[in-house]
Amino acid sequence: MTTFSRIRAEKRRLIYPLVGAVLLNAALFIAVVYPLSLKVANGEADAQAAARARLAAQTEYDAARATVAGKKSADEELKKFYSVVLPPDQSGARRIVYAKVDTLASAANLHQGQKGIDPTQERDSRLGKLTATVVLTGEYRNIRKFIHDLETAPEFLIIENVALSQGNERDRGLTVIVKLATYFRTAD
Repeated sequence: MTTFSRIRAEKRRLIYPLVGAVLLNAALFIAVVYPLSLKVANGEADAQAAARARLAAQTEYDAARATVAGKKSADEELKKFYSVVLPPDQSGARRIVYAKVDTLASAANLHQGQKGIDPTQERDSRLGKLTATVVLTGEYRNIRKFIHDLETAPEFLIIENVALSQGNERDRGLTVIVKLATYFRTAD
């Protein structure tokens, strides 16, 4: 008789219940514990995915709130632009153009020639456009100063075109034709 056979024969009362307990433990592990551990692992993965989704949703929400705030701010700025910056009508736009051109031309030591005004209005628009053409004569540095001062003026004036030409010999200066534009509010 070998040692193993002898131990099995003598300790049979202890070995069979012990082997049964191990088999029962393995069966319970396979039937109950392992499926529950898979459920827990899946639950943790779902919780992490939900946390990522919540973070993404929070980021989208914050971006949407920022967009709404930006739109509200842009609307307020646009209302301010229409009510404060733009002239209320065509005559106001004409006064701004003529007054600003006269002031800046005098300050730049330029001689004024012809002036022309051309008002237009786009269909289905609350804005009208006033285009002014001004002929000025003087030295190049004075013309540059005039253009710089016009570009940096607080009034809403846009230089659309500048044409520079040499004047005749007795003028001994340059002639510049400046095409300006501004916009004004129209009656609805």
